Amino acid sequence: MDTQTTTLSASAKRYTIYLMSMAGLGGLLYGIDVGAIASALPYIKALSYFSDAKLSTVVGAVLFGSVIGSLPAGVFAEWLGRKKAILIGSIVFLSSIPMIVFSNGNYGVMVAGRFVQGASAGLLGVVIPMYLAECLPPESRGKGTGLFQLFLTIGLVFMALVGVGVTKFFGPADSEAVSAATKVSAWKTVFWLSAIPGVIFLFGIFGLKESPTWLKKMADKAAGIVEEKKKDEPAAKDSLFSRKYIYPFCLAVVVLACTQATGINSVLNYSVDIFNKSGLPGIVANYADTAIKIVNLVMTILAVSLVDRKGRTFLLKMGTLGIIVGLAGVGTSFFVIEKGICAASQVTGWATAISFMVFIGFFASGPGVCVWLALSELMPARIRANGMAIALLINQGVSTTIASVFYPWVNAVGYAWVFFTLAGFTVIYFITAAFFMPETKGKTLEEIEQYFAGKKK
Repeated sequence: MDTQTTTLSASAKRYTIYLMSMAGLGGLLYGIDVGAIASALPYIKALSYFSDAKLSTVVGAVLFGSVIGSLPAGVFAEWLGRKKAILIGSIVFLSSIPMIVFSNGNYGVMVAGRFVQGASAGLLGVVIPMYLAECLPPESRGKGTGLFQLFLTIGLVFMALVGVGVTKFFGPADSEAVSAATKVSAWKTVFWLSAIPGVIFLFGIFGLKESPTWLKKMADKAAGIVEEKKKDEPAAKDSLFSRKYIYPFCLAVVVLACTQATGINSVLNYSVDIFNKSGLPGIVANYADTAIKIVNLVMTILAVSLVDRKGRTFLLKMGTLGIIVGLAGVGTSFFVIEKGICAASQVTGWATAISFMVFIGFFASGPGVCVWLALSELMPARIRANGMAIALLINQGVSTTIASVFYPWVNAVGYAWVFFTLAGFTVIYFITAAFFMPETKGKTLEEIEQYFAGKKK
């Protein structure tokens, strides 16, 4: 009987819980990577360190770093093993914090620190879902991989609460009564506090076991075992360009690219500033930012409980429809402001925030959880490590592009058309989920691979 389907012993169950918790902490670091700048950005902007274009680069550097970090992720995971690759990601994350804090407003050093922080996210974003897919049984894989996203949202909430606490302690970033030195201390505190979960994660990694899939692969390699092809299957059919590899790879790439084309990571980085522009002043914008991240957390918990019952495609279709509504709502709020129909006020500000909650809530209940499953489940074993790395590279490339051009894009066309455009991209996402995505709930990785090879309906 397949080892993944045997009854787990009590000790194995305890280890599974530990495994999920540690993988979740990896998601927490990913969320902190994304969320830290949202709390620090108002202070950095108030200090007039950089122009809007340079601020966009500071924000986008973490996403560009994630692109570069995902490139060697597959190589590290195959060469060193999943566990050591995760350990490297943790060390890289912790090394980025002092780089950012001690930059003291130096543009090059701050961008470098943000780049290194992003590199850790790229590495962990490839290796942890892969590690979970290979270690968890099919009936738990949805919940287990969903915990990565759940803790990612907890990371966002953690950093939003840090932002509220820092604002209360040091004073609002837009207040003239707050000195420049205090504002410097405020944004540095945001980054120092983000290191705490990283230290916990680093020490927890040492209690993890290596992936059985990787151990078997290494054992077979050491013994000189080569997988024999079936007699009735011509060698040409095992080409990397055959349907069973190209179709799932392209599908995973489209899903991941469309996930970022919703603007989720990029918009979260600018959320506090967006709320300021829509009419919410000072700490009220921080409260709204915290609210949307709590919605993100609650809806992620709901999605994790549903993903192994309702399935991946159901959640993706429901989620993308809700995202379209939410993004259109944000665009409409800014449309009435930018066209002079009404001035920015707390009414328009909270209308924007509520639309954000719809956007974030439906993202969390659909793509937020399912995207990591798509990444780890769709890739066949032969291309999983490198295929996941390439797919995440494209994913983060889209995210980096949006984040890096966000302010110039807004200056050129206005907030309204930025959000309307993101809603348009999400329509493509819905079509992909509704018509091209197969259901993978309850299936082993081998059964999913056979589906793409055309052997099973």
